Amino acid sequence: MMIKKIKNFFHFNKIKIKEENEWLLSPPIDRTLPGSRLLPYPAVCQPTVEQINGGEVPDFPAYIAVEITNVCNLQCVHCNYRYGLDHYTRDRGFISRGILEKVLKEAKGNGATVLMNYDGEPLMHKNFLEYLEYATELGLNTYFNTNGTLFSKDFADRIVKFYKGSIFFSIDGNKEWMEKIRIPAKYDKVVENLNYFLKVNEEHGWPITVGVSLCNLGQTPHERKAFLYEWLPKVNYVSMGEVNDKFGTMISDPMTVLKIKKRPICVVPWQTCGICFNGDVIPCSIYVTRANTTNAIFGNVNNQSIKEIWHGDAFQNFRKMVAEERYEKSYCDKCQRWFSQFYFPAVIENEVKIERNGYWTTYQNLKKGRLNFRE
Repeated sequence: MMIKKIKNFFHFNKIKIKEENEWLLSPPIDRTLPGSRLLPYPAVCQPTVEQINGGEVPDFPAYIAVEITNVCNLQCVHCNYRYGLDHYTRDRGFISRGILEKVLKEAKGNGATVLMNYDGEPLMHKNFLEYLEYATELGLNTYFNTNGTLFSKDFADRIVKFYKGSIFFSIDGNKEWMEKIRIPAKYDKVVENLNYFLKVNEEHGWPITVGVSLCNLGQTPHERKAFLYEWLPKVNYVSMGEVNDKFGTMISDPMTVLKIKKRPICVVPWQTCGICFNGDVIPCSIYVTRANTTNAIFGNVNNQSIKEIWHGDAFQNFRKMVAEERYEKSYCDKCQRWFSQFYFPAVIENEVKIERNGYWTTYQNLKKGRLNFRE
């Protein structure tokens, strides 16, 4: 699961929502934990007028996702990427050292943050630790997500000796929930792996930021509260987020209730892009399962630089389509990831910082310090 709390490197319009506004039909409601409550009206983030009109494109993406592999050892019930589904049309594979070096060097040269996974489980790549070490030597700001099943004691002992980024573990609740969702993962083994890693991370001075996440797939507010209380004292943060289907449509019963009058224009094409294991460049994770059957491959890093592709005609035409809200012939049509563009004011309660948008709520343990990937 990819955590969407990257610092905004680019300028976007942030419009403060007021009562009787053009965005919401009614006041927003928080029902993440027991006891629903009204929330203050959020701000909405949109591209600027200049960006919408095509005259302003950031020089380089703020962050990029690099697909280490699209192979995974699990078949999660909510996963859009697992094999055997009709819409998964891509070949399976592993990124080469050559493609990785080219991408990471360019990211470093342009100050971009790098997510070291996209589709798949990154620890399935036999050279993943080597790739992380190379990224660290370059001085890149990196993070990655893992299901934790392959995060062995040996892996933990090795990674704490050099890595300075952030790692996010997908746990999803108690033993019953995790084993129902993340098939065939074993909760006890994942927790054993994570607890050992937390111990050695502590022994090495806590060089790695650690988070755990929950996908909202039917857990009750009381179960979510128990999850939060169990893990937050041990890690830097706990994140709880909604779940979407292969089209990006939210399928979970939302924890943050927003009744929308209209959708904002998606900021993603002006923020980021994804690099598939074979070098193909695509706009976002909604396209990753069917990248080779859509018109959303904007180029390949074997033939061009990321910057050239970022400013190329294919990417610009995609931005124009998004800016003009001509979604009908694209996977953007049913996507609701834009709920994350509704930002609520951060609050601090009992040394816990709560940050919320319309898709994610993050609880940061301030006793553990800042998150590495935001620095």
